[in-house]
Amino acid sequence: MLVELSAVLAAIAFVFLVFYLIQTLKSLKLSLDQITLTMGQMKDEVTQISSEVQDVILNTNEMAIDVRAKLAKLNHLFSSVNDVGQVVHELTSSMKQSATGFIDAVKQTRLPKDTPSLSGRWQTILQGAAVSVEMWKKFKSKKTPHMGSMK
Repeated sequence: MLVELSAVLAAIAFVFLVFYLIQTLKSLKLSLDQITLTMGQMKDEVTQISSEVQDVILNTNEMAIDVRAKLAKLNHLFSSVNDVGQVVHELTSSMKQSATGFIDAVKQTRLPKDTPSLSGRWQTILQGAAVSVEMWKKFKSKKTPHMGSMK
């Protein structure tokens, strides 16, 4: 009888073991189903995201091309500004040389304080006017060729 009782207890223990094993397997099956569902949703979302990333890359490429084209157009403006800068530099250099020459001419024709002479002063004024006319001609000659290239 003891053997029969042990066999019955072993059978009951086996039934409980199988019951809890079935519960664990059902729980595992639900978890795997949810994981499968989540992976399917992630696949769809990754496809959408990759599509959007491709659109962003295309827009970025188009924008880069547009910026390059606009920068190329600005190169002409910068070269024109460079030309104007060179003209201004040449003009100021020639004005400096003319002013230096004018000052030297005034120093050479300056009369002593005790002998004022109108003819010496008129000569200085005429030299200054000649230098001014010469500066004006240089300015006009340097300005004229560069105006046509600034269009």
